[in-house]
Amino acid sequence: MNAKGPKPLDPHTGNAAVPNFLKVKKLNEVVSYYMNDKITHSVYKAISAATSFKNVKKRQLFEPHHRVPEVGELSPKDIDLHLKRLLEDGTVSQLAYLISDSAEKQPEALPCYASFPEAESLDLSRIYLELLDYSVSSLLSYLDRKPETNKTLLWENLESDLEWGARKEAPFPQLFLYLRQSFHNEHFRIPANAEFIKDFLFELEDDLHKKGRVIDVPGYGLFGIKNSKEAVEIMDYIDDFIQSKGTKQLRHVLTEEFQKIAMEEKLYYSNTSNPDTTKFKIERAEAFARALPGSPSPGNPGMLSVVLVRSLSELAEKELHKQSAEKDRNRFHDIKKNLLSESGSWEKKVLLVPDKEFKSYPEELKRMLIDDLEIGYSTWETKTTTIHAFFHKNPNSVRQIILSLGAATNVETWKILCIRQLVESNEPQIKSIFREPDLVRAYGKVLRKGYLDYFPWYYTILDLLGIGRIFQDVFFAQAKEKIKGQQNILKARNHETSKKEEQAKIQEKIKEEEKIRSAEQKSKISSAMDEFYFRRSVPPTVSEIQGNVGEYSADLYYQILEREKFVFITWEKGKERMDQILCYPANESFRNKARELHRILSERMEVLQNKVRTAEEEDNRSRIAKVIKHVDEWFTSHKSSSDKTTPQKGKVDPDDPYESFRKEIDKVRKVDKS
Repeated sequence: MNAKGPKPLDPHTGNAAVPNFLKVKKLNEVVSYYMNDKITHSVYKAISAATSFKNVKKRQLFEPHHRVPEVGELSPKDIDLHLKRLLEDGTVSQLAYLISDSAEKQPEALPCYASFPEAESLDLSRIYLELLDYSVSSLLSYLDRKPETNKTLLWENLESDLEWGARKEAPFPQLFLYLRQSFHNEHFRIPANAEFIKDFLFELEDDLHKKGRVIDVPGYGLFGIKNSKEAVEIMDYIDDFIQSKGTKQLRHVLTEEFQKIAMEEKLYYSNTSNPDTTKFKIERAEAFARALPGSPSPGNPGMLSVVLVRSLSELAEKELHKQSAEKDRNRFHDIKKNLLSESGSWEKKVLLVPDKEFKSYPEELKRMLIDDLEIGYSTWETKTTTIHAFFHKNPNSVRQIILSLGAATNVETWKILCIRQLVESNEPQIKSIFREPDLVRAYGKVLRKGYLDYFPWYYTILDLLGIGRIFQDVFFAQAKEKIKGQQNILKARNHETSKKEEQAKIQEKIKEEEKIRSAEQKSKISSAMDEFYFRRSVPPTVSEIQGNVGEYSADLYYQILEREKFVFITWEKGKERMDQILCYPANESFRNKARELHRILSERMEVLQNKVRTAEEEDNRSRIAKVIKHVDEWFTSHKSSSDKTTPQKGKVDPDDPYESFRKEIDKVRKVDKS
């Protein structure tokens, strides 16, 4: 919350101009009648004696309650009289600083006075900056002591705001710093200099912003924050509040919009490589703002939650991206550490990931695994999928893999060949190990295990006869060719399968996006109708709503009405389709709107019935009567356990689509976190 714009510049020096409250006159520069007064002169001498750079940190600048030598005790009224004289002469300046003695009480400002400073200074700038530093330290200490903004505390304040708004001055002291108000207390019997307050607050808030300890919440104040992680937590608390209150008090106007947002959220989190985001919390907050009665301006009831989301979203989004990147890095380092594990087992030192699983990895994690110079990477084709294989290029680690494979029994052939591919793909970096005869023999034994399935059927007979080794090199070469050909065939097949799976995913995504687009179209029309029904208490005609959704062509507009089964109600002046009354789709989700419609329109009808009506009001009365009749008929044919003889506010519908979407999203998030 910047208290002012950029500082004005001195036309002579080009530097920031020294404000007037930092300029004081020397005693010999003033011809003053007041200085003839012994007490006034004594007060000046007391201020002058206390004015020094070293006295600022000790809080020893002159304050109104200090004793004046040579005079003794002065009453508040007397000291104020003499201070006003000195201020009028310009021989002293009233400054101030902030103190904080407890976490329960807001910081308060205390006045202090300074005269012409020590010989090395021409103005009070150094003393002023020291007062600022002291005040910043006091505020940081206050913010550190202040209890954490937990969910209970936040909800209590949001509840209060939803009911009353910010009607009084400094209405939420548990959440905000009210620094300007701190200068209006009993200590300032002489009002603080307006220019000083403006400049002081600007510098103070700027410093706190740079330290990342406050967020400006327009229309409310400075929101103290310990770190960016807290911003994420608070965003979650506010989103829970908005969903809780929005789906209760404003359910009749928010259900469709929240359902649409939930569909978008579900689609986004269905891709497990996507990081957490504040996007959907912001969308819900903005929908909540539009649904609130009255003007969606800061200070109005319910707007605190919305403005807090707007103010915290950027910091929270950066923190979420930071956490996501950190999570990827930690996961990468864990994988790398495991590949280099002390265990001699090849299974611990080789990572084999099926293609479908690998595609679910975050992009940054995939990049780190493939690009790291110490990790070897290759792919291998099986009959069902492509395998992404990794090992550490550390020569000793590769040696252990080979020895472990040589000693192992019942290892699947494809795994042996996959590791052979890894070794050959990264041979330049690990060639030193193949200078060891024993390891070369062990590796040959491993290859023989892998190639054996590709040798001719009669190789076993030749081996029994003791002449198998004569033909071994030929059989090895033939096996290599067979494997190469098989890999090419499998690669093409797996690529085609993967392509089909991707196409199926794309088609599914297109279907979901189309559902979202349809939900958005329906929501826009419903929102335009909400304005008529719930704010103006007047049922709209089809053409009136069309005028409020100008982005849709006439053909598309009527297609949406037909597709979503909006209800057309005829009335005296609405025989033609475009002149008929437009009502919401009469499906089961209509129940929440219907209850509120019945209440609002019945109240409006009662007002119209008991007065002399204009022609317009007569038309409105006719429209209202038709809609009330439609609602009554709907309730008669759609009885539920919560409906008695008249429409009342009932329990949440367990089959509500928004609730089902929320449950699905929670499941997706839990799977992702696990």
